[in-house]
Amino acid sequence: MTVVGVTGGGLAITHATETDWLTHMSLSGLGMDTGASGILNTTLVALGLILVALAISLEGTFARLCSARRLSPRAHRMLSVGFVAAGLAVVVAGLFRNDGQPSHLIHSLASFAAPIVLAATVLGGRLAVGGLGRRFDRLSVAILVVSVGLFLAAYLAHLLPYALMELICFALIAAWLWLFEARLQQVIGQL
Repeated sequence: MTVVGVTGGGLAITHATETDWLTHMSLSGLGMDTGASGILNTTLVALGLILVALAISLEGTFARLCSARRLSPRAHRMLSVGFVAAGLAVVVAGLFRNDGQPSHLIHSLASFAAPIVLAATVLGGRLAVGGLGRRFDRLSVAILVVSVGLFLAAYLAHLLPYALMELICFALIAAWLWLFEARLQQVIGQL
């Protein structure tokens, strides 16, 4: 996911016809740029499909946690649905450009839903599985606090370009997702 995101994002930036996108636009604005939109939107679709593939690959881990009674069948379903829903939201954001109604509405809803659903899924997974370690908990809190702080700094205080905030928060959420999956694998290894 990281390689696809960084490569696609980098290519979109280098092909953008609007050179002020970082200071004056969101990433969704870059998705409307004549030179960058195809690359960015294709990258979003690819990232969404990779996230759905991750959900499928986590099925074995969730099943083992269920058989060890570390995860309820209901929580297993909710985690699977959460990862798939987040992935599909990213795909939808890539398929619908941020230009004109209703496309703008669909794109915006999907763009905001994806990180929220993903964060809720990871938090729900933490609660459902139980102890994933204090380090995981501390890093989770730090990632959430930094993400909210960056959003407030960019959106309310205008201290940071909005697109830069989006890039940093996407990287933080990706790191959090990696950390969650790594901790699940360690829990499985201890069963």
